[in-house]
Order: sequence, then structure tokens, then C-alpha cells
Amino acid sequence: MMNWKGNKGMAVLLGTSLAVVSACSADSGKQPDQGSTPSGGVATQTVQKTREITVFTRTGPDTSDYVKEQAKEFTKLTGVKVNFTEQGASNYFTNLTNQLVGGTDAFDLATTNNTYVAPLAEAGAIEPFDEYIKKFDPNYDWKDMAFQYKYKDKIVAIPYNLSIHLFYYRSDLIPTPPQTWDDFVAESRKWTKSKNPNSPTPYGASWTALSGSEQPKVFYSMMWSYGGEISKDNKAGVGSPGAIKAGELWQSMMKEGVIPKDTPNWGFTNVFDALKTGTIAMAAPMWSAAYTELKKSDSPFKDKIKIAVVPGVKQADGKILRTPLFHSWSLIMNKKAKNKEDAAQFVEFMTSKDGAMREAKLGGLPIRYSVLNDPTLQPREFYDTVMESLKVGRDEPLVPYYLKQHELMNTALSSIMTGTNTPDAALKSAEKDLQTIIDNNKK
Repeated sequence: MMNWKGNKGMAVLLGTSLAVVSACSADSGKQPDQGSTPSGGVATQTVQKTREITVFTRTGPDTSDYVKEQAKEFTKLTGVKVNFTEQGASNYFTNLTNQLVGGTDAFDLATTNNTYVAPLAEAGAIEPFDEYIKKFDPNYDWKDMAFQYKYKDKIVAIPYNLSIHLFYYRSDLIPTPPQTWDDFVAESRKWTKSKNPNSPTPYGASWTALSGSEQPKVFYSMMWSYGGEISKDNKAGVGSPGAIKAGELWQSMMKEGVIPKDTPNWGFTNVFDALKTGTIAMAAPMWSAAYTELKKSDSPFKDKIKIAVVPGVKQADGKILRTPLFHSWSLIMNKKAKNKEDAAQFVEFMTSKDGAMREAKLGGLPIRYSVLNDPTLQPREFYDTVMESLKVGRDEPLVPYYLKQHELMNTALSSIMTGTNTPDAALKSAEKDLQTIIDNNKK
């Protein structure tokens, strides 16, 4: 594989290609396009086939846009054409899963949220990268990557764009961000108009509580800090006292009216708009992607909105346990890919140190420490907060039953938010169902 630093690798590649062409031209003094004429046959012509790969991706700035820009540079250096098949967010993961499990060869690579990787790996639908890693650039530094995705000791996905939960707050109202979730609740009351008529914001806070891809992830950032677990040593933990405590916080803030009454229907865009328009004073946990978009927006509050590591829970030793969830957009290779070598080369190109820096300059959030720590990247408020959050952050476990787990958690959390069930009953029921799934998976 190439070293992508500068143009030296390109020169080597072109030199090799020209040597091959020269060798073909010199054979028996014939021109390369003359070919030979078998007995009674017609003269054949040698035609070099264009090398190309296809990437299936979800439309959006954190997925297809970054990959497309990287692809332009990759094609300039290698001549390998990168085609794209795009789909909107609706049913993207369902379509991706159905195609891969169904054995399609319509694309070589795909972008995916890492939490879908284990089910696809278990189904044998994606190609591990291990055999290709040996051919990677010798300067490719795996230790520099914030995390990797292995399933059964095989690298099944390589991340390129990080998402992590941060805490967003109006610094003109809240000079010092709350350190604990209890402080968070207290500040929410202070900046809710029904509690404080002088509050300039109608509500104190909000978060993504819409049933779907984000809701359980947002809950885990709170639950983990209270000592709850999704599962540990094959034992489900979403009905533990810590998990129930987090569920009680959700429901109590809803009942108290310190978050908007339609929060159960709020996704990322709703929370983003509420921050932008001054409807809420805080958002937590909230994705890192909101920061750049807020700063680029026309919000009158964009210079007043600051970020910090998410609040946590004070421990017996006085320290505060904070556990922001992180995940990533990753590249996976189709088991039926037609051009695995060039596909692997493109993954290397995108996720190398140079590729990570290119992504940062495009507005993405790469997963390499060396790039995140680079002092030339500004504003440092953002990158330093991301680095601090990564130190204490966690990811969901890669399990083959992830989709079922996610579905039952959505059901439990929605019932908590809408008040149709108590946190205790909802989460203990979810724990029982999750344990059954875990036990069946062991058989």
C-alpha cells in the first residue's frame, strides 16, 4: 500500500505502471494495441479496464460528504474511481443490512454506525480487514486511533468520524456548568419560565428522547454515571438501581415541566433548534456534531453557547463519575465486494493520519489523537473538550443481538418519558427481556 505523505507514493505508483506498459510494448516489437491473430480469428485489442470501487452511504455531512471529498483526492493519487450509491436516513440501516445479508455485490464498502457492525459480522456479511492490514502503509499507527472495532478478534470496521456526547449551555445565564446531574436538574428549574418568571428561556433543558437510533444512547450517558450497566459478564443490568435512578431523573424532569412537554418526540434537530432559538438553556447529553453547526448558524446566541464534559454523579471519594457515550461512523467491507484490494486501500487512505487531518479540515471529527491534539486545529475549546470527554467516555458493547437490545430499550424509555410506566417497572421488564436474549445467544 501507498504512503500518502506528499506525492512520493504517487510517483512510485506511476513509475511502476509505466514500467509495465513499456514491458508490454517491447514484447516482439509489437504495439500494445495490435494483439495477435489466432488461426482464422480477428485481431484483438488490449483494453485496460478502469479500476473502480463503489461505496454505499447515507446522505449527510457526517457520512457521505466527508467520504466524497476524500474520494476525490484518492482518485487523483491512484486513478481508482470511487462511485457512490446514496440513500436518505429513513430505513438506511434496514436497507444496508438486507443487502449485505442477502449477498449483494452492488457495492464494495459501506458507511455505518458502529453499533450495527456486530450483527453483520455475526451473519458473515462483512469482510474483516485483518489480512489487508498487513499491506497497509507502514506508518499507519493503530495506537493513535481512539478506538477500534473488533468482533471475535477480527477487525470488522474502521472508524473515520467520531460522535461523542457533550454538554451545551448558555454561558450568559450559567457562568459555571453544572458538575452533577443533581446540579443539572437544579439549573433546569432556575431557567424554566413556569418556575422562574424572569427566566429568558421557556425551559431549562432537553435531550433526544425520540424513540429510535439515539434515545437509548442518550440514556446510557446518564445511566452509566449512576452505576448502571447494559450488561456485564453476560448478565443484563438495565434494571439495576443505577439504571432506575437515571430513569427516575428522566421522568421527574418531564413531570416537573423543566423540559418541553413534547420532548418524547424530540430528535437531534429539535434539540439543536431549541438551543439555536433560545428555547432551552442547556442540552445534555447532546452530540458533538451540534457544535460546528451552531457556530455556523445565524443564532443570536451562538457566541454564548459553550460546551463542557457531560455532568456525572459524585462518588464516595468526592470524584465525579462522568460517562459520555461515544460512537463513530465507520467503513465496512462487503463480503461479496468485487474489488477488495482497492477498497481496503481507500479505507487506509481515509483513516491514515493524513486522512484524519483532511477530514478535520473538512469539518469532521476524526478519531486520531494526534490530529485532535494538533494545536493548529481551532477552536481549541471544542477539540480539548472532546479529548477530555474521550478520556472518560464509553461505547456500547458490540453484540450480535444489538438491534433487539436497542428495540426493547426504546420501548422501556418511551414508556418512562410518556409516563405510561414507572422507571422501576419499565427497566426491570427490559432487563428480564434482555437477559433472555443474552441467554439465547449463548446457546
